[in-house]
Amino acid sequence: MNIFTDKGIYEVVYKDRHFSFLSFIRKDCICDVCYITLKNILTGEMFTFDISGILGIREMSGALEASAG
Repeated sequence: MNIFTDKGIYEVVYKDRHFSFLSFIRKDCICDVCYITLKNILTGEMFTFDISGILGIREMSGALEASAG
């Protein structure tokens, strides 16, 4: 799972919940379980997701740039 870029903004579906406007912070692997930490750019809230529970990830940066132009 190496889809993250420094300036990307992402949407994540995790265990049937939808999270938007997330920027990548870091990836950790602890005892064969990998986690990613993302930060909501609007609220500052931090989320750590077990990678096995992620149902989908989509970069939304392009969509934001297209709607702004």
